[in-house]
Amino acid sequence: MNDWGFTLMELIVTLAILAIMTAIAAPATSSWRKNAQYKAAAREVVSVLRRGRSQAVQQNQNTTVTIDLSNHKYSLAGSDTTFPKGITVEAKVASGDAWQKNSSFSVTFRPQGTSNQTIFVRVNEDSNLQVQVDSTATGLAHM
Repeated sequence: MNDWGFTLMELIVTLAILAIMTAIAAPATSSWRKNAQYKAAAREVVSVLRRGRSQAVQQNQNTTVTIDLSNHKYSLAGSDTTFPKGITVEAKVASGDAWQKNSSFSVTFRPQGTSNQTIFVRVNEDSNLQVQVDSTATGLAHM
């Protein structure tokens, strides 16, 4: 008999261990992927708010960013973008207000970089994924 190589039993045991490890890792990967999508959506909201402020300063004119929760989209300067499916987005204008899921919110950025109001946007009901323009004096958006 040859002493080099693997027996059928060794191969079956190795494949069984690999199958178990894959079954354990698959749900974790799925959860990680969903969380990455939620974070990407929150970052996109920050990005569009910052682009709106930047555009207002560069073009020396008011620029409005609208977050339309009823139609699941946001817009900057007439260009609409739809939120990805499966992403829940809520917003409010004051920190003490209740979160809204079916309203439309607009923030107008002025040429000085200021904004006309505060706005809070939350993705997937997760306070860690909350975006805000919390000061009308600076108009800065952050997560």
